Amino acid sequence: MTVVREALCELGLSPPLSEAPLAGGSIHDVRLVQLEDGDRVVCKVGSGENGLRMMQSEYRGITQLGDTGTIRVPHVYGLSEQAGATVLIMEHLPRSEGADWIEAAHALARLHACDAGDRYGSDEEVWLGGTQCDAVWCDTWPEYLGEHRLRPLLRDVASAKSVSGTSIHTIELLIDRLPKLIPARPRPSILHGDLWSGNLHPAQGGVAVLDPACFIGDAWADPAMTLLFGGVPSEFVEAWRERHDAQSDTPAVQERITVVQVMHLLNHVRLFGFGYTSRLMDTVSALL
Repeated sequence: MTVVREALCELGLSPPLSEAPLAGGSIHDVRLVQLEDGDRVVCKVGSGENGLRMMQSEYRGITQLGDTGTIRVPHVYGLSEQAGATVLIMEHLPRSEGADWIEAAHALARLHACDAGDRYGSDEEVWLGGTQCDAVWCDTWPEYLGEHRLRPLLRDVASAKSVSGTSIHTIELLIDRLPKLIPARPRPSILHGDLWSGNLHPAQGGVAVLDPACFIGDAWADPAMTLLFGGVPSEFVEAWRERHDAQSDTPAVQERITVVQVMHLLNHVRLFGFGYTSRLMDTVSALL
């Protein structure tokens, strides 16, 4: 409570009256805080140096998405660095069961249609869960995805002995084949970067996106993550695809989806261990 109280004070908000844990705190301590003035805010508390860097990355991502004016994100009151902890304070968006998923899909398509330059990557580091991804720019999508996402993840899981030597070799073959599997220069888009169902929040006033891991890449990377673990109405991706296909060519769609799913599964092996290895290798095998 002391860290949250000090952060609220620093940002000019009312003192906390009570707080309760929220889902989504597997990495950080996430709390719903009732303020003395009657408002409620979400406070996400990260610990140590990595916690600071993750909070900074999330703050940048929410700001980047919000600045496009295309997609709903929670208002951020600010980021406060306290002794040994960093507190990100955001608007609380009450959950609603009557969300308009078609409009949410169209908003995502509008985000992906924004001008994002002509390269792939990011100016700042990005955190995909607890995995740090370097700030780097590449001229082609296969180079960025292969050399700056897949290969570093593969090195990490190989070092941890989370996959067999045979599996490591198979994934290396896939990385080497990326230029033949997916387009070299799909239209660069601003991506949420980690768009599983838990980060699509049906709220009063429309679906909001949470916990971004923003970078510039192939627009198909966002629905690829949505499709990987399910939990989102099927009309969401269908409506996104209808709107997106009307704006751009989409060759090799299934391969574009699947290679991004390999990235996320490889990251899950890195973060959570052997439980995702079988699905990872089945997904890799579908591309070879």
